[in-house]
Amino acid sequence: MTLPLVVSASDMGSRHMRIGAPKTGSSHDLLRWIPILVLMVFAGCSDGPDTDAQTLRGAHGDKRWNVVLVTFDTTRADHFGCYGHPSARTPIADGLADEGVLFERAFTPVPITLPSHSTIMTGKVPFTHGVRDNGMFVLSDGQDTLAEILRRNGYRTGAAVGAFPVASQFGLDQGFEFYDDRLATEYEDVQGDRIFPKEQLFFDERKAGRVNEALFPWLEKNHDEPFFAWFHYFDPHFPFEPPAPYDHLHGTDLYLGEISYADECLGKIIAKLKELDVYDDTIIVFTGDHGEGRGEHNESTHAWLVYNSTLHVPLIIRVPGELSGVRVPARVGMTDILPTILDLLDLPPVEGIQGKSLAGYLDGSVPAETLNAQRMGEPLYAESISPRLSHGYGELRALYLGDYKYIYGPRKELYEVTRDHAELENLVASKPEVAAEMEKKLAAYIKANAALEPAQVVPMSDETARKLMSLGYLGSSGTGLMGRERLRDDGIAPQDRVVDISLMSTARQLLYKKQPFQAKSAILELLERSPDNPTYLGHLADAEAMLGKMDEAYAILDRLVSLPDSELTGDRSRYLMTMARILVQQEKFPDAIAKLEECQEISKSARASYLMALVYKEMGQREEEFACLQETLELNQRHVAARVDLAVRYAQAGQRATAAKTFESALAEDPYYAKGYYNHGAFLVESGRVEEGMEALRRAVAIQPDYTLAHFSLAKLLLESGLDEEAQFAFREMKKQNPTHPLVDLLGELLSR
Repeated sequence: MTLPLVVSASDMGSRHMRIGAPKTGSSHDLLRWIPILVLMVFAGCSDGPDTDAQTLRGAHGDKRWNVVLVTFDTTRADHFGCYGHPSARTPIADGLADEGVLFERAFTPVPITLPSHSTIMTGKVPFTHGVRDNGMFVLSDGQDTLAEILRRNGYRTGAAVGAFPVASQFGLDQGFEFYDDRLATEYEDVQGDRIFPKEQLFFDERKAGRVNEALFPWLEKNHDEPFFAWFHYFDPHFPFEPPAPYDHLHGTDLYLGEISYADECLGKIIAKLKELDVYDDTIIVFTGDHGEGRGEHNESTHAWLVYNSTLHVPLIIRVPGELSGVRVPARVGMTDILPTILDLLDLPPVEGIQGKSLAGYLDGSVPAETLNAQRMGEPLYAESISPRLSHGYGELRALYLGDYKYIYGPRKELYEVTRDHAELENLVASKPEVAAEMEKKLAAYIKANAALEPAQVVPMSDETARKLMSLGYLGSSGTGLMGRERLRDDGIAPQDRVVDISLMSTARQLLYKKQPFQAKSAILELLERSPDNPTYLGHLADAEAMLGKMDEAYAILDRLVSLPDSELTGDRSRYLMTMARILVQQEKFPDAIAKLEECQEISKSARASYLMALVYKEMGQREEEFACLQETLELNQRHVAARVDLAVRYAQAGQRATAAKTFESALAEDPYYAKGYYNHGAFLVESGRVEEGMEALRRAVAIQPDYTLAHFSLAKLLLESGLDEEAQFAFREMKKQNPTHPLVDLLGELLSR
């Protein structure tokens, strides 16, 4: 059997035919087309720990406890059953609380992914470890992380993360022998069938189940030695898109569905530990990096404000053989996780950190009442510098102490949080003396804990800037010094602009869901308040393009790319590429190439090179296409789509051995790229390895259930192999996913013969 080769992604669930594909007036026309397609062929570990394991002091007898850290991104504490949510379905976390100690009032010092995780790994607040926002900062080599400390003491260290903000380029990989940050990325085709790959509107991410799959093999290999494993789940982060059945488990509340799905994946970790017979030798720390506004204080997401809705996170610690079912009412922080783990492992404490060990709560060595009283008298710090860094507004600093929480910034606020957890009654006017004292203590805390050198905002690549700016996280060049650490109350109060940020999040979500009418309405409302805002105008162009109004979209983009650099930093390349896609849809291929070349003149990017390759393919210029694919990989060795397309080209050129190796390397890099499995399957079938080819096609449809061409090819191959029953099943699945696709009728005819 010969299967059609694909290089663009348009066949994966798209209802649009590729440019240049034969027009299909009937299923018989399509049947004649398929056979004459000439096989266009379908379309980090070190050897061991740094020191001898004998240097580690025993934590409990002759055994040394392992450590598993699981962080749920963007997860509010009050959305778990064990924290009192009436509708939550989180049996794994609830069960872990029954086996360990649950901290009822745990708070992050910053409602942003990278700086919060930097705090967890160092035991320091953001202005001490130096990471203040996503993308603009890198955790410096001078910071000593939990992974580095444990590795020095004989532990194997491995991690798998679920999203771009904690990719290795930002420094959290320090101390990890194995750090898997391969994120599944969807690549759009040249026609724009996937006009908005996820990375343009939200962060690249992968599901919690895939995080597990990435780290489990490492765990299986290293569980005979003491190990530290970190699992990072990004699922509860916006946009909310839990897999079935969690997309309907809580009705329309998809956020709860994401948490329930992540909870199930947490259960897979526990099951794996039991399967490897190490569960009873393992400390498990389960927490969140920050919460989610969910409309409280007009904040729908996070990162801007410092209310409990985005600072209060779950924290459950389970230590084998120690206290279980205990609930701690005292206030604790993410800074406390590192010193607690070191204390439990009987390792020396770290100097210069703000965190303090919670081990007394876990082993009962100190009366809880004593510990609680101590904790209430200790300051707990929080901040959000992002509004100033990203938009030039004011910044927020907060301090918890005793019964109160004080927020300093352009607008001061004071709350008695022991009775007003939702922070609804601002007491600044009624208790000025308390506010003044809290402000004095906040200033003293900053002075006492500030780093000797101000944090450096690191230069970032255009690709990173593009991702952040498209999210609204970045509004400047992202370079320069933070300056001396001090209290500032200048600028616009972030509370006054958070409605705009929330509305922008809603608009991006609607674009991502391909609901352009509703998205355009939200964007126009934003433009009434800020008519010349480049980010809003860019998304208006996105909405117009989705509505098929290509001329209107092009005009907006043309206006944007004409703005001076001072008004438009970092997004110009994205707009030029979108203009190129519009030109391709209008079959103005040379003009599209010109726009992409203009984009490359600004800054070379793998994204633009790959798009150029697809345009050259449409133009039939194979040498230029091949050169652009090679350039794509030179710019980004992990660009899996380009690697697969090169494998196709090698196969077409008769370089089968090279094609085979290229396919294998691509699928090793991204084991969830459905088009890669389809093409590899077709290549295997053409090579006479039919069984292996069918298995690859099965993998393709398992990963991408709406991949119509893969369903069709698998069913046809099964039919030709005499596996009629499985072919019928493949047909039913294909029809369920895309009932109006012409291949459905064609396959039905084939099966009825």
